[in-house]
Amino acid sequence: MRAPIVLVGLLVLGCSGGGYLDDLQHASAEKRLAAASFLGAQRDPQAVPGLIGLLEDPDARVRAKGAWALGMIRARSGVIPLLARVGDPDRTVKQAAIGALMNIEEPAALPGLKKALATETDAWVVGDLEKAITYLTQFEGESDIGESTFR
Repeated sequence: MRAPIVLVGLLVLGCSGGGYLDDLQHASAEKRLAAASFLGAQRDPQAVPGLIGLLEDPDARVRAKGAWALGMIRARSGVIPLLARVGDPDRTVKQAAIGALMNIEEPAALPGLKKALATETDAWVVGDLEKAITYLTQFEGESDIGESTFR
């Protein structure tokens, strides 16, 4: 029974984002989509610059997956680019960006979300914006400094 566990461990340790990082720039939308999925699931912080680049991809599926991946990584450097995607023409991209901003838990996103709420007409997106604003409001005034010192 140990052999399968060792094999799985070796596979996990052998997986790095190296090739997937390159695939974020691939000509194939399917490759870019798969790379964003993998890197987001692995929460690979090295992927953040490439994932931010995917937010400008011509394929809405890739933009949405890039947003999702930034949320999974909790990439604070992605907040401003994600806020830009809240105004995307595609509903799926908007919702992925809003979800990512919730995962990042950065209250600095609140003004942008409130501005988007004032002009959004899609009821589904309005609901997501309201949830995100309510959720992120709880983090206003908090600081991550010293949280790790509590015992």
